[in-house]
Amino acid sequence: MTVSVFVAALAALVALALGWVLGRRPEPELPPDPYAPALSRMSASLRTGEAGGREPDEPVAISDVRDAVASSWVPVDASREDALRQALGRIAAFLGETVEAPLRAVRDGDGELLREGVDRALGGLQDLEFFLREPLTPDETHNLVALLQQVTREFIADWETAVRFSAPAFPVRAHIHRASFLDAVYLLLHNAGHFGGRETVDVTVEDSGDEARVTIRDRGPGFTDEALERARDLFYT
Repeated sequence: MTVSVFVAALAALVALALGWVLGRRPEPELPPDPYAPALSRMSASLRTGEAGGREPDEPVAISDVRDAVASSWVPVDASREDALRQALGRIAAFLGETVEAPLRAVRDGDGELLREGVDRALGGLQDLEFFLREPLTPDETHNLVALLQQVTREFIADWETAVRFSAPAFPVRAHIHRASFLDAVYLLLHNAGHFGGRETVDVTVEDSGDEARVTIRDRGPGFTDEALERARDLFYT
């Protein structure tokens, strides 16, 4: 019994000693992260709007990322400034073509050109005002067939251009803003008549059940590839 107690006490003492020794043993040092300094330098450079230059001791992976950023990096402020400059240039070109040119023709021409020149200038300003208007949210459901019949009659009376209208025998309803829809369709009809050489314009209304589609087609040569790519550019001519 005495021997067993002695052995147990000795085992506990050995375990305590081993725990003390292991507890004092220093943890192994991890190798330094080769990416941390390079990432820190690149982060500091990007905050100033620059991608920074390649360092001699920089890992290849970090250098590849830096080169990719440098080839396409554009600070936010510079991007906005460039977009604003392009927009102002398009507005200036638009005003020069639709307002300045007609007014100069009036000034340098005879009195018969006065009304035509002023009408063109005012029309250009009205077009610009139309594009600058705040977009309106849809307000209620309308029958597209009735609205299209109304606007095509106005267009035919104004421009004496034939329109071939095709629509289902039943109402085709859609949730739209009525005034904006009528303005947009009239402008499309005007462009179709102008660029189609005043030939017949086709207007088609389709109802697939869950969506309605209005197609306005002229008989002109069609758009170039560049025009199709820039179709959403309001001031591209």
